[in-house]
Amino acid sequence: MSNSVQVLVCADGRQWEALVAAGFPDFAACPWLAVRQGAQEARDAMAQFKPEEAWVFSSEEVEGINLAAALKADAPHCRVYVAGCAETGSMRSRLQAAGLDGVLTQAAMAERLAERRRAAEPEAVQKRSGAERREEVSEGVGGSGFLLTVVSGSGGAGKSTVSTVLAHLGARRGLRTALIDADLQFGDLRELGGAAASLPLDGLADGSASFPSEYPDGVVLVEAPRRLELSEVLAERLGDVVEEALARFDLVVVNTGGSWTEHQVRLLERSAAAVFLVDQRASSVRACRHALDLCLRCGIATGSFMLALNRCTRHTPFTSIDVSSALQGAHVAELAEGGREVEELLGAGMAAQLVSAGNDLCLSADRLLDELLPTCVSRSEPASQRPGAIARFGARGSRARGGRGGRKAEGRPGRRSRERRAATLEGR
Repeated sequence: MSNSVQVLVCADGRQWEALVAAGFPDFAACPWLAVRQGAQEARDAMAQFKPEEAWVFSSEEVEGINLAAALKADAPHCRVYVAGCAETGSMRSRLQAAGLDGVLTQAAMAERLAERRRAAEPEAVQKRSGAERREEVSEGVGGSGFLLTVVSGSGGAGKSTVSTVLAHLGARRGLRTALIDADLQFGDLRELGGAAASLPLDGLADGSASFPSEYPDGVVLVEAPRRLELSEVLAERLGDVVEEALARFDLVVVNTGGSWTEHQVRLLERSAAAVFLVDQRASSVRACRHALDLCLRCGIATGSFMLALNRCTRHTPFTSIDVSSALQGAHVAELAEGGREVEELLGAGMAAQLVSAGNDLCLSADRLLDELLPTCVSRSEPASQRPGAIARFGARGSRARGGRGGRKAEGRPGRRSRERRAATLEGR
């Protein structure tokens, strides 16, 4: 391994096996990532590679935080994080005493890894044609389409709206796109409208309907069943419908219900990426924490989750920074409040017109889609000429981080206000 190592990961054998099982990448495929299991091996690697960051879970000899303190003393220039633990008051005190840089959750590590992968991508890869990139997206999950699932910890977070907008943004990029309403009891995507074609989920499940052989311009909608009594039966067949859609479409966006069921867990296991929505209610953040805990108990890797705070304005009670703090430092993107225009156009079945209008919600969702589909561009237009978020906000991979770009600096809350909001989100 060369001196290009940028990240040192310290984890004993059992911890490393757990990380791999949870979807952590094979370090052999990442030349900028080194893994060491022993304390002395980690200190030797720190001296040899001089990495930018060290993520310390544990070692075979000493407690993780003690090893992290030793690494920080060896290399004060390096950012050293304790990984895989909760940032309690006691832990914060120990971090401060040791001069460490913080705690990293698995979601935050996945975010950092994705950033480094994009930075390491050769320029020639970035300049590939739109058709080649679209083919790469289609092949990204075993030769089928890209499955994007939209979930939340509770109802009312805006899943239906965000799912519809993301699907139409995908279609606008030239992708053959299907939107599946998997809120089997109360799905309302048919009312939001704007699909070039729609199909009944129950018809697809029993074979009385089929996906079109030719792809219309726009989005193909798979409607939720109109009879609530069919929801339990269709839940068992939903996976087959999703697989058929993935075989026919480049991008499949799935809207889910407010309650967590077995079919929702199976969707997350199958998804290439998932948008986890949180809204401006403290209860929504707490529900998000509970749902993420459920995913961990069910063995679902959360590295592909993109946490997104919905309905953001300059005056909303919470920012992505507040939610990130409540979720132990996980990266949280922001989706802007779209205002009355969103409700009016979607209520009139004019989703395509809403996306074309460049509404604030659509602009921020387009940036989010850049992160979720980093190789996905329009077939007919280069990214630099495509209207919308790419042209407005700059190059591929730009972030919708809290406090950067999305909102002006003035009027941001002070430290005491942030502490009060953090206490609210944590239920204190």
